[in-house]
Amino acid sequence: MYDFRAKSTALARCKQVAVVGGGNSALEAALDMVRIAEHVDLVSLTPLTGDAILIEKLRDAKNIGIFTEYQTEKIEGKDFVKGILIKTLKSGKSRRLEVNGVFVEIGLVPNSEPVRELVQLNKRSEVPINCSCETAIPGLYAAGDVTDVPEKQIVVAAGEGAKAALQAHRYLQRLAG
Repeated sequence: MYDFRAKSTALARCKQVAVVGGGNSALEAALDMVRIAEHVDLVSLTPLTGDAILIEKLRDAKNIGIFTEYQTEKIEGKDFVKGILIKTLKSGKSRRLEVNGVFVEIGLVPNSEPVRELVQLNKRSEVPINCSCETAIPGLYAAGDVTDVPEKQIVVAAGEGAKAALQAHRYLQRLAG
C-alpha cells in the first residue's frame, strides 16, 4: 500500500481525486483528501464498512461524492489520469468521473496460512507480535502486513523486517553460544 499522504499532497491540492475502497483505510484516505483536494469521489464495491465515526465525518464533508456498490472498471488517461469509469452493481449502468488522481485503498487479507498451525492468529488472521517482532513462539519472528502492526505501509513493513532480522540474528547467536 502506497503512503500517498507523504508524497502526493502537492499533487492532490486543488484537484479532483478518487479513492477506491470502503473500509477504514479508504475512509481515512478520503478524509485526508477532502482537506486538500477540490473534490473527492469515494468509490466502493460494497456499502461502506469502516468505522461509523469516519463515515459520519465523510458525510459531513462538502466536497465529496460517495458511490457505494459501484465497481471501478477503468482508469483513463495516458501520461496523466483523466478520469475513471465506474459501473453501478444495481443496474449495470456506467458513468465517468473526471479525476486527476486515483488512490486505491482496498485493504488486504494477510497471508498467514503458513504459520496458522504454529501461532495463534488474531481475529483478522494477523500474527500478533511484540515491539521486537517476536511471536509467542520462541525463535519465530514476523514482520510486515501479516502482523498486527496497525499501519500497513511499505516503509513500516521494511522497518519491521529489519527489526525482525536483527532479532532473529541475536536469537541465533544466543543459541550458538
